[in-house]
Amino acid sequence: MFSSDKRQEVIILNLVCLNLIQIILCFTIFVLMTSCAVPPEDWNKVQLEGEWPPKWVKASTFLPREKLQGLVHAGFFELKEGLYSHHCDSHGNLIRMKYDEENTLWKQVRYETHGCGGPDA
Repeated sequence: MFSSDKRQEVIILNLVCLNLIQIILCFTIFVLMTSCAVPPEDWNKVQLEGEWPPKWVKASTFLPREKLQGLVHAGFFELKEGLYSHHCDSHGNLIRMKYDEENTLWKQVRYETHGCGGPDA
């Protein structure tokens, strides 16, 4: 059997090892986190890909709010020929609008009965 002094030495040794492991782990995490960061002098050089703000954000400011009263906005999407916005009425009908970039106007191009799932959806 271990004497009480020997037991204390083992406990102290175990605690020192745990502390050492914690220090190494903290240091490793710190190094990993700081090595992946953008250096402060390069922050002004970071650029977002593509146009900012996106085209749909700019175009959304021109939506005819009075015409869309009571409708739920269902999203924007972009196809080759333009930017579109979907809206749904309370009966589940879909209204599609197309954005005219030259005149900054939205024009209704489609009305689809139950295009948003219908009244029971």
